[in-house]
Amino acid sequence: MASQIEHHKFPRNESCTEEGCRARKYYIEDGKKFCQRGHEQIGFTQTQQDEDDWSNQGRKTRKKREHIERAQRILRGRDAVSLYLECYQLILWKQCHWLVHTKRFPPELEVVVRDLWSLRGSDLLKYGESKSDFGSDTATMVFSSQSEGEGTDTDGTDGRSISSRRSRRSVQSSEKLPRLIETLGLCYLGTLLMRLPSSLGDFYKWAMHGEIIYMRAIQEIPNEMRSRLPAHYHSAFEIRAPLRGFNLHRAVLDLVSYFNSNFEMAFPPLNFPLLLFKHIRDLGLPVEIYPASQQIAELLDLNFLYLTLHSRTLEALAYPEIRLISMIIVAVKLSHPFDDIERRPETDSDPTILKIDWERWRNIMTERPSKPLKKGEELNITDTDVFNMSSEQMDEYLEWYQRTWIDDREPKMAEKALSFFPLPELPPKESKEFKKDNITPDLLKRVQRSLVLQRSLSKDDEGVQNIKQPGELYRRYRNVEDLPASAKSFFELAAENVGTSLEMLVRAVFQLEVRLEQWGIEEKKRGLRDERS
Repeated sequence: MASQIEHHKFPRNESCTEEGCRARKYYIEDGKKFCQRGHEQIGFTQTQQDEDDWSNQGRKTRKKREHIERAQRILRGRDAVSLYLECYQLILWKQCHWLVHTKRFPPELEVVVRDLWSLRGSDLLKYGESKSDFGSDTATMVFSSQSEGEGTDTDGTDGRSISSRRSRRSVQSSEKLPRLIETLGLCYLGTLLMRLPSSLGDFYKWAMHGEIIYMRAIQEIPNEMRSRLPAHYHSAFEIRAPLRGFNLHRAVLDLVSYFNSNFEMAFPPLNFPLLLFKHIRDLGLPVEIYPASQQIAELLDLNFLYLTLHSRTLEALAYPEIRLISMIIVAVKLSHPFDDIERRPETDSDPTILKIDWERWRNIMTERPSKPLKKGEELNITDTDVFNMSSEQMDEYLEWYQRTWIDDREPKMAEKALSFFPLPELPPKESKEFKKDNITPDLLKRVQRSLVLQRSLSKDDEGVQNIKQPGELYRRYRNVEDLPASAKSFFELAAENVGTSLEMLVRAVFQLEVRLEQWGIEEKKRGLRDERS
């Protein structure tokens, strides 16, 4: 019977439970386990085994590991470019949607902008297929930690490092990808094609005030798309420097030149009559400025097209809206100068019989309601400014910071640490109609009531010498430092309305005055030639 017992070796690190027994084998009988010396093993329980599993003894089994989903890889080369263009198109669509549904632009604007983007996008795809400028999948990607506003000459300030400029230029010049600022330009060109009286200064203000998507546009991109973008494409959607209005004018002019050279596409001029009336109204000027501005445009043969070929000497006047606002300023200076010299019109029906009281105009038009912070200037705040803030200013600045810089990405700090500083839920940001940007009827009435009635020339003044008439002793201002206080306030408001800098506007007005002076000289020469003939 003993010969029928089948012995097995104890597994490693296992021996007989009987103290002092050194048996190395065991056998199983009647459901019990015994060592080869007959000692019953304590704690053994035999389970029923299927006949099919008789040969599975001694097999190794491994516990299945949980399937861990790998992070999505960051795209390279053409795939990254294609994803960047998709994100760019999403931003452009959201901007058009905001213009149509919030600012009440015609729904056809989306169609026009979509067609412009189709031309731009098809040219980009064609360029990527014909040349390998977009790089290969294994290409080394250039990384720049600076945003488009700091790393390029498009949106930022002049303080930039050489390495950041070189890296940004190597990415954007070789790949010829559209920049974020061009989304505003495409939307504006859509309104231009539809002949809408929209000012580029309005787009500039909407971007600066955070109404239209521009600052931190990366927040509007879904996380699934954002996580696969390379780092330098992230920075292209994160503008960390304030938008400069002149760069927006330059971007629009570049787009017009691009469509003209690649597709032989001509854009219409500005809607001059309506846009002229809009700027005169927003500056609080009398209606007599309207025909005076039209007359200056006729004398100088001004058109309000975007000049695709322009001279550097007239760079400030290469932009049609800057030409328009400069023409208005010249008309104002001729009829309502900023000095205190008494000028008398010839008759009571002369348009200059009413003169602007610039001191009262400045008090009415430049009065600002008590605002804690100036919209669009939050990025320029320094640590010194923070120390000088009131509690209301600090609350508004932190609210702006939360809206702008805190998004749905994973925080780098531990959640337990962040729980000690809970952030309140912010209400949805409402689109505000800025009273100062769109002048109210009450404000316009106050400005018109402040006009001063002048004395016209009478018979008693016939023998009096040194009586000046409107337009005489005209003074030109070459630099900002030359502007009187009232003139500076007027120029600043005009520059803000068209979205340009004060220095650029002063230079444009001076260039237009030189052209007007040249026209006057030519007219005198023509008159002398006619007399001699």
